Amino acid sequence: MFSLENRDKWIRVLRWVARIWSLPAIFFAVSELLFSSADTGVEEGWFTWATVVLLFLSVIGLLVAWWNERIGGWASISTLIVFFFFYWIDAAEFFPGWVLLLTMVAIPAVLFLLYDYLQQKYFLWARD
Repeated sequence: MFSLENRDKWIRVLRWVARIWSLPAIFFAVSELLFSSADTGVEEGWFTWATVVLLFLSVIGLLVAWWNERIGGWASISTLIVFFFFYWIDAAEFFPGWVLLLTMVAIPAVLFLLYDYLQQKYFLWARD
């Protein structure tokens, strides 16, 4: 099917696809931290702020995955699941932007985990 060199190349391509796919979520989180537009004048409770912090932690997990795919991928997915749970408790509804979050955060995290799995399976120790 694939030669050894092609397999190694495709596994590395998977890593870069995950990295590039995670960039919009990382840039959005950084821009919200630097140029926040959340000054609505409405006082929010601690539970609402906890959901916001969990969302940012999920994006930080993507950033960590650039250096350690396994830790960052699992951190991103687990905090995203906890985020959905907290939002559901706080708002009594499922998060309306769930498709966007799954597309921008969960899919790159899964790709990072898939890369880590394939790297361990095929013993790709040479890091680029």
